[in-house]
Amino acid sequence: MTRMTGRSSKPLGSNSATSVGPFHQGMFVFASLAVLWVVGFFAWFQSFGFPNNPSLRRWMLWSGIPYDFLDLIDPPTLPGAAPWSWLFLLQRVPFFLTAVLIWIGAWGIGALILRIIRLGLVGCERLFFSTCLGMAIVSLMTLLLGMCGCMSRWPLGLLLAAAFISESVCHFRQQNAGRTTGSAVIDSTSGISKWGWIAVAILIPFVSVQLLGAMSPQTDFDVVEYHLGGPKEWFQNGQITRLPHNVYTNFPFLTEMLILAGMILYGDWQWGSLAGQAAIAGFAPLTAIGLFAAGRRWFSANAGIMAALVYLTSPWTYRISIIAYAEGGLACYLFAALFAALLFREPFIAGGAPLQKNASKLALMTGIMAGSAMACKYTGLISVVIPIGCLLVWTTVRHTHNARLKWTLIMSLFFSIGFLASVGPWLLKNAIATGNPVYPLAYRIFGGIDRDETLDAKWRHGHASKSYSGWNERLIDASVKVTDVTANNDWHSPLMFGFAPLSLFWWLRRRDQRIVNTENESLQRCVIGLTWPFIVWQFATWFLFTHHIDRFYVPMFSAVSFMAGVGACWPGIFASDAKPVRGSSIWSWCAGTLIIASILYNTEVMMYVGGFNAGRLDLIAAREIAISPRIKWLNQEFESGRLPPETKVLCVGDAGMFHARYPYIYNTVFDRSWFEELCAEPHSDGPHLRDVQEIRSRFRQSGITHIDVNWAEIRRYREPGSYGYSEFVQPERFDELQRLGLLGPSLFITGGRDPKEISGQVFPVLD
Repeated sequence: MTRMTGRSSKPLGSNSATSVGPFHQGMFVFASLAVLWVVGFFAWFQSFGFPNNPSLRRWMLWSGIPYDFLDLIDPPTLPGAAPWSWLFLLQRVPFFLTAVLIWIGAWGIGALILRIIRLGLVGCERLFFSTCLGMAIVSLMTLLLGMCGCMSRWPLGLLLAAAFISESVCHFRQQNAGRTTGSAVIDSTSGISKWGWIAVAILIPFVSVQLLGAMSPQTDFDVVEYHLGGPKEWFQNGQITRLPHNVYTNFPFLTEMLILAGMILYGDWQWGSLAGQAAIAGFAPLTAIGLFAAGRRWFSANAGIMAALVYLTSPWTYRISIIAYAEGGLACYLFAALFAALLFREPFIAGGAPLQKNASKLALMTGIMAGSAMACKYTGLISVVIPIGCLLVWTTVRHTHNARLKWTLIMSLFFSIGFLASVGPWLLKNAIATGNPVYPLAYRIFGGIDRDETLDAKWRHGHASKSYSGWNERLIDASVKVTDVTANNDWHSPLMFGFAPLSLFWWLRRRDQRIVNTENESLQRCVIGLTWPFIVWQFATWFLFTHHIDRFYVPMFSAVSFMAGVGACWPGIFASDAKPVRGSSIWSWCAGTLIIASILYNTEVMMYVGGFNAGRLDLIAAREIAISPRIKWLNQEFESGRLPPETKVLCVGDAGMFHARYPYIYNTVFDRSWFEELCAEPHSDGPHLRDVQEIRSRFRQSGITHIDVNWAEIRRYREPGSYGYSEFVQPERFDELQRLGLLGPSLFITGGRDPKEISGQVFPVLD
């Protein structure tokens, strides 16, 4: 239930245009074009394979749909497979409840702040922005508590519970006061058709499976290297400090702090991480709530439902939900910043001069959402902060005639305050710890502790955008990348760019003189006219400034889903009190068929190539599946007592150490090599070893008892176009250390006995 405001509660997509004449002849033309587009796009989409899984083709998935859906209910029993049961879902309950505490606490904190500043949001809009705001604050609370060494469940848990209870009491008191005074209230779900409710029902299993996947042990390298690895080390240390061996942990860590919050609340790094992963997965349904709220506000409730449906059924949304990437949070805040900027612009389009108080509050909220996007990932500065900030300034300059400079400065100030409040603590943390607020970026400007020209050059080379010989080559590759972004990727959904271009029909309708323009039409045209350039900006910055990793463009899909929801409901541009017109039934049958087919296809993609989802597996067995053979062997040897309690492993080549349950030291590929620092003779003409007694002494001082070498990872780093790896680390180096009596024979070997096939080795350090 939401309280009525001065603004009309009627969805803008409903009866937003008045018909002249008994029928809209343009409707049939639009319907024909729409059907031709979606059918053609769907056929073109299906012509591609799976670039990351070349053994599969898209047409192969269709034949297995009936059997795979039966297997979802009753999976076949395979020899040697991990045990599964519906009863194993009970193992996830503690993690889910911990995540729920984070969610409701975040909502309470954000709602209380919105109540204090009186922004005027209601219903789903208030729910969306309060939770976005609260999640950012919970992240910063965890950062502050961690830096103070107060990583106990009681301070954090009590703060979350108190916020939820306080906001709940305020909410019910407000509701009771409204009933007493007879204030009008409306149902925030009004305007949803029966098909919209069916779409909502379809989304429930998708969200459930995403949460189950999120509460699975992680296998992705980046995740176990630093998304989880950093929070684990901080939890074990009892304090957030700089980790000089893991450069990635100097990134802004909005989403990773939620993982740490899960560890703190659960009281364990290993299982508490599952609660944190579930909390991060909550960004997907939160984004869907925002999509529904925006669609309902400016178009129709069904447009909002369709946008949420497109987003939540996308294999990419599933993938970034079950793998603890930062892109899920970035996608949410990207859309939240766009939504807030459009709300800021709305009064100008409606023709009224905004009040200073309301405009400044919206500018502040826009800055917080944009800054939170950057707090998820540095790339948010270019993809979100810059375009949204420019939009806010441009809106102010264009639509204020009196005291234009004053208004521009005021709005810019409030935007900057919000931006700095959300991302500033991360920049300040880096500036204090390293001397560089955006460490390890901008070394040539700010410098930074433990960095030098060699390491900086390696970083820039590893993350540089692609170089081209000329504009012809650049343009050709741009057309290829457009195809990749819209269709040619393993985890794309045909619904996104199949329906999104149809949103332009709302823009083109002015050409039909039989439709009377209204204020709502101006708002709708403005929303579409600003969202599409924002989407184009996302592609352009990804293409020009990144090294073209596919998941880096995924955050734009929240905005694309918004346009897809609007495009799927394009017949709303002809909405009137007249009876249905020619063409509407054609579109309904075609769109409905393709939506159902696409959802089935997307489900198959999630099952086959979506990522590791433990689902109903026993969590102990699932954890063992996720661990590499060397780490699993070392875990077993250490926990069984076959390795001494003072064991400490030096990891060479491998930085994905989250699942290790024994003491270890490591470094990432962009940090100084521990092995080289300990063993290499400094200032020599070539890569020579130190004196063996000096090396032995250094190992003793560091407490190193074993060396774990991941040759497969080292070879991957040395492939053409990859990051490169220290040339000091060679198989001959370990052979020499064995001949000198410093290392014993390999205790464990993976990949075969041939030196060229060995993927990993574990050496004991001899006294």
